[in-house]
Amino acid sequence: MTDNTIQGKRDPEYLVEMSEYLNALANPVRLQILSSLETRPMELKEIAAITRTSYENIRKHIDKLLLAGLVRKDAGMSSETMTGIHPVWKYSLAPGGMEQIITNLSMFSKVPLTITHADLANQLSTIRKDISTQFGVTSPCLYLTSGPEEGKIFSLHGEKIPLGRIDPTDMSFSKMGKGIVMLSQEYKSVSRISRPHARMYHGKTWEIEDCGSTSGTFINTEPIPPQTRRELVDGDIVILGTGNMSARFLFIAE
Repeated sequence: MTDNTIQGKRDPEYLVEMSEYLNALANPVRLQILSSLETRPMELKEIAAITRTSYENIRKHIDKLLLAGLVRKDAGMSSETMTGIHPVWKYSLAPGGMEQIITNLSMFSKVPLTITHADLANQLSTIRKDISTQFGVTSPCLYLTSGPEEGKIFSLHGEKIPLGRIDPTDMSFSKMGKGIVMLSQEYKSVSRISRPHARMYHGKTWEIEDCGSTSGTFINTEPIPPQTRRELVDGDIVILGTGNMSARFLFIAE
């Protein structure tokens, strides 16, 4: 992002939209709704039951989330009832899901707010903490956003962290617990952990290196040359491999 872009994001219209977006997230019930919709689309009565909130109040919360573009509304069918199955509105996370929400918050945190915007800065800080609590996101971590293990969070520990797919011929890595990022067999585009696809390094900054993998490592869709380190910053997208069997992560450093 250029300095011009950041300066442009300080204009009043952008800050108003940013404030509206943050206000939609600044409520524990709405965060609980977003957490519930991570797994599947739901109708209002299901959401009301999960959040233990009245139908009318849930409707108001959903309206705020719709207005902020955080959820979407699509026609669907109800579950089986005594009177049969009926058409209903179902709600789901907007395209990009939690990855997009966390990325947006990371981007907002890079906007240089002046003292006159102190309330906005405080609200942003509070919401990031609330989302971390609601979704179990503890930084620094990699938040997996693709494949069968989507939503899994890998806490990052140590100065050198291998990333790769489980190797059934070498189970020693399974006993390591912390200090590795190991994916299931379904991520076939990712190299096995015994000859890691990539490594992350933590010193003064965070860096990632492709370890000569067959299908490559990418930061925000840009390929990393083999055996070359690239710096990572909060909100970067890390992709191991290509195609449907690749692994896509959101890097959360703050």
